[in-house]
Amino acid sequence: MIVSFPNFAHWRVRLRLLLSGRMPVTRVLPHTWYDTPNIHFCTVKDFEALCQHKGIHILARDVVGNTEREPVLATTWPNLFATTAIYHITR
Repeated sequence: MIVSFPNFAHWRVRLRLLLSGRMPVTRVLPHTWYDTPNIHFCTVKDFEALCQHKGIHILARDVVGNTEREPVLATTWPNLFATTAIYHITR
């Protein structure tokens, strides 16, 4: 199974939340918190902890940064720099 989600721990999301005190609306997350089609917001660390708790095996993880180049920062520190995470998982 393939799962992907926007990373709510990305530094720009954190900064916008810190400066405004409100859930961010961005190009990647274009909905207000009360009008989102997403059911649950999470971070890369949250998802990996959930997988471990539920006995789900992560076969592969890929991350998307906010540049078109190789996402070095997103790969090294995905919870802070990945805008989107993509997982290949199995039971």
